[in-house]
Amino acid sequence: MDAPFERLFELQSTIKHNRELLQTAKQAAVVAIVIQKPSQESKIVLIKRNTYDGHHSAQMAFPGGKVDQSDLSLRHTAIREIEEEIGIQLDEDDLIELPQHWVHVSNFLIQPYYVLINKNLEYRVNKREINRIFEIPVAFLKQPDSLDFHELTFMQEQITAPRFYYESEEIWGATAIMLYQLIQLLD
Repeated sequence: MDAPFERLFELQSTIKHNRELLQTAKQAAVVAIVIQKPSQESKIVLIKRNTYDGHHSAQMAFPGGKVDQSDLSLRHTAIREIEEEIGIQLDEDDLIELPQHWVHVSNFLIQPYYVLINKNLEYRVNKREINRIFEIPVAFLKQPDSLDFHELTFMQEQITAPRFYYESEEIWGATAIMLYQLIQLLD
């Protein structure tokens, strides 16, 4: 299934060796919350950002955000941002690391994590930042016809990247790439 995205993942694997990128990129951390309850369909939490003047306006995304000076680590950033955006408290020790991803349009180096939760979540939405929360069934995302392809520029190359649609919302770019990688892990 990775064949159409082979070049994307090759380029992505070079990020950790790119000193200039590592020194100049802004840092961010996001978390894919996977709700896995016995005898129920697994779901992944995504948010839709509010409309604002910026590169990631109104986009579907994982909850999370940029590093603050007071953050002790990227894990701390992820935990703080999740609580600020959707009111969910997580434990840093439960976060499982995924490969870093660089977003060229905003020069953010994103450290994604995922966490497995076995309970219903009670959200407290930060209306200033978040438009809506989605709990997307993993089974839906694994259906072959839910996966689409599009071209984007990554590390100065035109590459094929994954894209998903859910309830008429487009999930693309870094979020779709990280989501695709997570879905492969959940198999």
